[in-house]
Amino acid sequence: MDLRITRVTWAGALALAGALALSAGVQAKEPTRAELEERIRRLERIIEQRGLDAPPPGAPPARAVPAAEPAAPPLEQSTVEAIVDEKLRKQKVLAGWKDGFFLESASGDFKLKLRGYTQVDWRNFPVNGGQTNSDSIFLRRVRPILEGTVYKYFGFRIMPDFGGGSTTLQDAYIDVTYFAPWAKLRGGKFKPPLSLERLQSATDILFIERSLANSLAPSRDIGFQLSGDVYDGLLTWQAEYANGSVDGGLNDGDTSSNKEGIGRVFGHPFKPLGVPALANLGLGVAGSYGYPEQGDNEEGDNVGTQLRYRTTGRATWFRYASSSTVNILADGRRWRIIPQAYWYWGPFGFMAEYLLSSQQLKRVDTKAETETYGDFTNSGWFAQASWVLTGEDNSFTGITPINPFDPWNGRWGAFELGARGGWVDIDDATFEEGFATLGQSASKATQYGVALNWWLNRAVRISLDYEHTNFDVPVLFGSEDRRYEDVLLLQLQLGF
Repeated sequence: MDLRITRVTWAGALALAGALALSAGVQAKEPTRAELEERIRRLERIIEQRGLDAPPPGAPPARAVPAAEPAAPPLEQSTVEAIVDEKLRKQKVLAGWKDGFFLESASGDFKLKLRGYTQVDWRNFPVNGGQTNSDSIFLRRVRPILEGTVYKYFGFRIMPDFGGGSTTLQDAYIDVTYFAPWAKLRGGKFKPPLSLERLQSATDILFIERSLANSLAPSRDIGFQLSGDVYDGLLTWQAEYANGSVDGGLNDGDTSSNKEGIGRVFGHPFKPLGVPALANLGLGVAGSYGYPEQGDNEEGDNVGTQLRYRTTGRATWFRYASSSTVNILADGRRWRIIPQAYWYWGPFGFMAEYLLSSQQLKRVDTKAETETYGDFTNSGWFAQASWVLTGEDNSFTGITPINPFDPWNGRWGAFELGARGGWVDIDDATFEEGFATLGQSASKATQYGVALNWWLNRAVRISLDYEHTNFDVPVLFGSEDRRYEDVLLLQLQLGF
């Protein structure tokens, strides 16, 4: 007989006998805990004596239970914090700070950003002979900026300005970016793509005030614009259909039946060469063409009341001869051509442009009942250079200090030194034909100046400028004739 079968049989019989005995005991009298433990011990002895607990022949040996591995040492606090930080970095942040306060949906299709900047200026005329305006402390610009994206491909920007004691809507537009960067559609009120200096943000310009020559380009216009970026900035282009604004002006509505076409191309032709010194050399040209008059029997833009060319000290040095009986009106085509360039290499920065602005005008004298027609072209240029004394990279979008302001730890921010020259020439025929008056206006103005900028951090800048402007003839400012202007400007800026 097979020994394995015998052992199994005995084990089964004993188990059955134990079960029957327990069943009978329950029916007769419920055993105590001590009695049950004694019965179990007797069964264990029987199984051990008969060898029923031995493994059957040929059975594999019992697997040894491995010893427990030693517990891993606890992680240090710094290691735990590093792991947590890495986990957080991999998570998408839906609210916080990134060049402004922002909120964002989990998908990223909806975004809202709050930005803005404030500039507080102090203006002083240190030389009596060059005092064209009053010494003053004022809010130059106060501009909250609300930007956002809805449904991934549709953006917007709204920027009012509360500076200068008045409220003006500077920007209000919608962007459609489905085909970006090759093509983007914009509609609303924004900077027309003309002057390079105007396209640079007021928070990043080298001097506190833009150059005299920038008066020959409009500030804002309302229209539709197509733009694109080819080969990662190698070439950018803009084409706009707009209402049309006078030099230095902005409009909030349509003032003429005809419109103005605007175009610009700007590129970095040496970028593919891989030469660092030439990578940020940009060259471009912009232009506009249109007919701002309203029609054969209607009056055009009243440039006599709208157009002002101002000095760095914000004093008007040129205006058309407009009065209660004399109006200067747009009466025909208007065009502008503006070649432009910049160059940034390490701490060095340079920018220059030349501006031509031509306009056909009509002088209406209601008292004399006369009309005079003229075609005038004004021109101007400016050039500026800067050097970041602390070694940071110079750029079109401002400077980011390597060591933000923290003097207790020996960090003072970044310092930038700049110089600028410029010139504006008014068409002589403007005065010869009675559209402007010498003495009330000058026909030529030349400026030069120096600037020192202290970037405490990316958001805060303190600027100090000194500029001198010469006029070709004495100009009446208030009750005094001035041949020149000397002005000292100080500005505290917070922009984010």
